[in-house]
Amino acid sequence: MTLTKLHAELDKRERDTSPLADAPEDDSIHWVTPDLVAEIGFTEWTNDNRLRHPRFLGLRDDKPATQVHRERPCG
Repeated sequence: MTLTKLHAELDKRERDTSPLADAPEDDSIHWVTPDLVAEIGFTEWTNDNRLRHPRFLGLRDDKPATQVHRERPCG
């Protein structure tokens, strides 16, 4: 998917309010309805639960966004 196509998909989902319960106050944020699922590659989770070296690998259509959860390592 190109950035142009991704931008068009996000434009379709534009909204005025945050979908987050505890959203930051910032007039420069562009809010969208969170119904797309992206595959993100990354090095690791940091101690403060952020992704280290995240990179967009593409959109997925094999599951709805409501079924996405953080994967945890086994063992």
